[in-house]
Amino acid sequence: MTTSQLVDYGIETEQSDIRAHVSVVNRSIYVFPTADGVAAVQGAIFPLRPAYQPDVEGATAEGWLVPIKRIQNLRRLSFQTFAWEKFHPTMSTSEKGALAVECVAESMRLGRFPFWVDAQETERREIQIKGTDIIVFCHKRVQVKCDWRCGDQPAGTGNLFLQKAERNPLKRI
Repeated sequence: MTTSQLVDYGIETEQSDIRAHVSVVNRSIYVFPTADGVAAVQGAIFPLRPAYQPDVEGATAEGWLVPIKRIQNLRRLSFQTFAWEKFHPTMSTSEKGALAVECVAESMRLGRFPFWVDAQETERREIQIKGTDIIVFCHKRVQVKCDWRCGDQPAGTGNLFLQKAERNPLKRI
C-alpha cells in the first residue's frame, strides 16, 4: 500500500472551524480552533505516520503526530460520561467515530465545550434597556475525531494525530 493511493483529505482541506479529538485512554476531549491545528502542521516538521483500520490491508490514513503543546488555544475537557464505558478496541472505525461524536455532543449539552465566538456590545439603546449588553454570534462547524491514545501522558501518546490524507476502502461514513 503506497501513500499515493491516499487522497488529500484532512485538517488542511476540511471545512471546520473547531476540532475535537476524543481521547479514550484519557477520558478527555482535546479542542482547538482548526486554524491553529493547520498552523501547527505548516512547514511539516512533524513526521507523517500511517493509520490503519481493522480488516483492511495497508494504511487507510496518514497524518502528523503533533505534540499537544504545539497547538495554540488547545483546551482539554475532562468529564464523566457513560459513553466512556461503551468504547471497545474491537469496534469499527465508524462505531468509534459515532461514539466520539456522542461524547462531544454531551460535553456541549453540559456547557463544557469551548466555542470561540464573535461577540460585540450592542449599540442599540432599546436592546440595552431590555437587559442585553452583548450580542454573541456562534455559527461554528465542529470536526470530531476519535483519536484513541492521543493527549497527555502517561496514558496518552503526548500527541494528536492530525490527518493529511485517507482512503475509505470499506465505504463507511
